[in-house]
Amino acid sequence: MIGNVYILKSKSKPAFFALRIYLVSLLLFLMLVFPISLIMLFKYGPYWIEERGKTELVGVAITEGQPEEMSKVSDSLIFNEEQSATDKSWTLEANEQDKRFGNAVGLLFRMMLVSLLLGFAFNYPFQRYFRFKRKEKLPPEPLTNFCRKWLLHVPLINSGILALGFGIVLIVMGFQVFDSGIGSEASKQFYRQFFFIATFAAFLSVFFMYFWFRFRVRFKYLEEVFDSVSLYKSRVNKHKNHLINRLWINAIMTTLLPLVVVIFYISFSISSIHSTIEASPTTEQAKVLYGKYLQIIDQTDILYSANLFYVNAIDSLLMFVGIFSGILISIIYLFFFVNWTNKSIIIPVEEIILKMQETGEQELGQLTIVRTTDEFGDLAMGYNEMASRINTNIKQLQQTTTANQRFVPAQFLHFLGKKSITEVKVGDQVQKTMTVMFVDIKSFTSLSELMSPKENFDFLNAYLQHMEPIIHKHQGFIDKFIGDSIMALFEVCPEHAIDAAREMQTCLKTFNLQLIDQGKQPIETGTGIHTGSLILGMVGGKGRMEGTVISDAVNLANRLEGLTRIFGEKIIISETTYGALENKNKYQITYLDEVTVKGRLKTVKIYAVEALNTR
Repeated sequence: MIGNVYILKSKSKPAFFALRIYLVSLLLFLMLVFPISLIMLFKYGPYWIEERGKTELVGVAITEGQPEEMSKVSDSLIFNEEQSATDKSWTLEANEQDKRFGNAVGLLFRMMLVSLLLGFAFNYPFQRYFRFKRKEKLPPEPLTNFCRKWLLHVPLINSGILALGFGIVLIVMGFQVFDSGIGSEASKQFYRQFFFIATFAAFLSVFFMYFWFRFRVRFKYLEEVFDSVSLYKSRVNKHKNHLINRLWINAIMTTLLPLVVVIFYISFSISSIHSTIEASPTTEQAKVLYGKYLQIIDQTDILYSANLFYVNAIDSLLMFVGIFSGILISIIYLFFFVNWTNKSIIIPVEEIILKMQETGEQELGQLTIVRTTDEFGDLAMGYNEMASRINTNIKQLQQTTTANQRFVPAQFLHFLGKKSITEVKVGDQVQKTMTVMFVDIKSFTSLSELMSPKENFDFLNAYLQHMEPIIHKHQGFIDKFIGDSIMALFEVCPEHAIDAAREMQTCLKTFNLQLIDQGKQPIETGTGIHTGSLILGMVGGKGRMEGTVISDAVNLANRLEGLTRIFGEKIIISETTYGALENKNKYQITYLDEVTVKGRLKTVKIYAVEALNTR
């Protein structure tokens, strides 16, 4: 952690989860359905025993032909021979109904297996793709195209596969429960309650699978499947989601679901008073049921109400088991949904913070992934748009800076101690000892008379484009162009200026060959070099200023360049420059003369580098 900001750890290639999501979803379904079913079986067991016991008793009396027993049964149960035949028919129908319902439960398990196989078939290409990725191999192009086309639909398709399997079973079970006559009231209640429980559990399981796959797709798989450009745009989804919807879902799953599950179990763990006591309760029964409230209830009709219920000892045990199972299932849902919601908020924010801390020249390296279509997706897109604009502005600023450096060299700003041209103001100056070099084309005036203004312009540009890189190569910089003349400055040592002048003469031979090929006359240049103290600074006014060099050293270098025409030399250096050379034997230097140049009272000794005329 840097300060209070959490930085995302470098992530390894994720594995594609499919089988485990199916298995966990189906396991949750079974945990929701079968504990309740076992409680219900235990609850309705006595009623089934009682119903079938009555029928068996009638059947035995009729079969053995015992008038006394038949009379007792008839008196106690108010049965006759016609009712006995009806009870036998009910028993056969109940057995047939139980068999059909058992087949529906068997179909449920078969459809769960079919859902697993269909899910495996659909998800296998994704598992292959991520297996290639984890092995750092390039997946085949058809496989990549398939994954890019269907990845965003993975949550919906997988949850649809599971919903289809459950839907087929529930439709078959619904026809059997609601469209068939069920003679037993206890069986009817059990089957219908089982149907509603299975429907509720199927919905929760499909819901759970959808959100698990959606989380994996958005926060694990996107960057591994899609190209770098499409990651920074909004997902292809016309439906706009909102963060409040996600928070509502999380609140429902973390608060309402546990309550619903607990209430669900409690509702199956209570008994109706009148289902247990058919007649009005006796005084002793009423005391057990109502306790001290009997003296109040006895004065009302509540005692005979058919809506009252109670919890007996067995019901309490069933309620405890049911509530424990419900809490366990709720904890599982809580763990997953809280974790998903937490990461779905933290990951986008951390990625944006990380990108804000990163500095880089590449535009895509500064953008964050748009993972959702809610407010965090809007935040990511807004950040990307801002980062793109900032990147564009930086590029424009760099281009402007580069363009400004053509007018005010970066070395000039460096000498002035400025980082940007925006910091420069009129009057900024610095005094330094430097070597000044002037290069001029000999007889250019007469040469230019033979060319049109455009030809003159093109000629000078072609010439300067050959010479300018050589000066930079030898650690110098051009202060200004004066017509066909070049004024350059060298800070480190005068050897750099002499090396540049010599290479420029070599380059001039190549340039002249090009002129000859074009049918033009070759040219000659003269170079004057002097080392001395000078002032670099900014001159001008409020409306315009420029960088310049003011010193007698500049004037002397200019005069030395003019002497190359008189002495017929190409490179002339001053005595000061000659004395500043660390290795004089490196060059062929010839003493020429001691001269008085215009504007100076003192004489100057001059030397020719690689002299053409010796005296």
